[in-house]
Amino acid sequence: MKVILCFFGILLTVFGYGQQAEIVVFRHDLRWVDETKFPNYFLMEDIKDSIFEVTRQEITKYLNLTEIKIPENVSYKIINGFGNQKVKMPKTIPENDFEVGIFSFITRGTVGYSVLWNFNLVIKMNGKVILTKEVNHELEYFNVSGYLTSKRWLSPEEFQDIFILLLKESLGVVPPSEKVIVIGSLEEQEEKARSLFTVSTRHVLKIDGNWRTAGNFVAMLESPVDTVMDFRCKEKLSWEFPKPSLSGILAQLFSQTTGIEVVYDELVDYEKKMALVFSDGNEIGMVLKWIEIETHSTFSDEVESQQISNPLVAELYSQNEQIGYFLYTEEEIVHTTDKTEDSFNVFNGYQTKNTLGIERIYRIEGMLHERPIFAEYNENEGVIQVKSGDELLGVMVVENLNPDNRSISNNSLSKNKIFISGGKIGKPSLEKTESVEWFPVYLPEGFSPESGKMCIETLICLFFGIGNM
Repeated sequence: MKVILCFFGILLTVFGYGQQAEIVVFRHDLRWVDETKFPNYFLMEDIKDSIFEVTRQEITKYLNLTEIKIPENVSYKIINGFGNQKVKMPKTIPENDFEVGIFSFITRGTVGYSVLWNFNLVIKMNGKVILTKEVNHELEYFNVSGYLTSKRWLSPEEFQDIFILLLKESLGVVPPSEKVIVIGSLEEQEEKARSLFTVSTRHVLKIDGNWRTAGNFVAMLESPVDTVMDFRCKEKLSWEFPKPSLSGILAQLFSQTTGIEVVYDELVDYEKKMALVFSDGNEIGMVLKWIEIETHSTFSDEVESQQISNPLVAELYSQNEQIGYFLYTEEEIVHTTDKTEDSFNVFNGYQTKNTLGIERIYRIEGMLHERPIFAEYNENEGVIQVKSGDELLGVMVVENLNPDNRSISNNSLSKNKIFISGGKIGKPSLEKTESVEWFPVYLPEGFSPESGKMCIETLICLFFGIGNM
């Protein structure tokens, strides 16, 4: 290949100047991956213009030209089902001495969950192919969260840098490599948490079990020097709750959040009971209730059943009194562009495309121990914030630190990225390191035992909501 490149380099030195050149194909496709993880950043004018400028410089330098014609936009397609990207040049344009095709292709592996970025470069001179080069690199998110959540992998700047690297590698500007391109870092993710505090202390939440589905789990919170607290959650309760006293308040909170007036006790479709038990003997009982709304269509007399914002309400109890409540909701924020549209395909149904990604945000809001509680998990950002009023109680980073464990809430990714398995059979335990997940939790410097405990209680309440919709 080096001999061939040198030979054509001599030809281009002799014939390059004064000749016409055009990039006749400039494509970027997604296959079996979605825009939430890999947004089409060519829709951002500054990113597109920057990549175009580097492409123009590198191609003209390679062809020994003074200028090359660049298309106005990048062709883009989401390939569903078993479709494949086609590396195909159009018929030769008579007035061009050189024609260039650039084909960029992010795809999930044919088998499993690995992600590849394939880059193809084709150059024709006077209608004949003089260079065809394919460059392939695996993209690997540094943590299993990239595979087990809808977390966005690439920032616009990272997308731009990798694209330019692949272009330069295909032209021989940088040496060929088979290296895996690792995206993100734990330090980068933890900095998001630290930046929310003036001064904070780092803890680790160690947990085993189905914590995102309100199932049985055990956990402990460790500081750098000792165990701050340990607790477990168990389904079903051995004691009866007192009669609820806050249904009116819950109905009001539901109405404020969803804009729908309800008497929520009449609309409960399903409920689940559990208990959160701390090692100091304190026990909190919970009743999770799913709300189903009957609405009339505005276009006909048809009655249809639908869930509004995935509502879930919960009542919290001590042995002899009701001590709190919360409402859980989800929100999706679509970062639209002037090209965003919904299209239908037989594999995925209606699909939103030409976006800059979709943020999925999970929230709870309510009261506990006569204090307001609020927690929010932005899955794209990968952090959970827990607040009481304006006070930030803590921040959890949703990245599993345990090198011997590749799971989140017992959903596991195999080491070869071929399988994702859900749940595990058996009693949760913190004794076997390989089965326990470790998550960084930041608490404010000098936090009180009461605020630390409320942070954990609120965090667990949010867990229950996330996994039960």
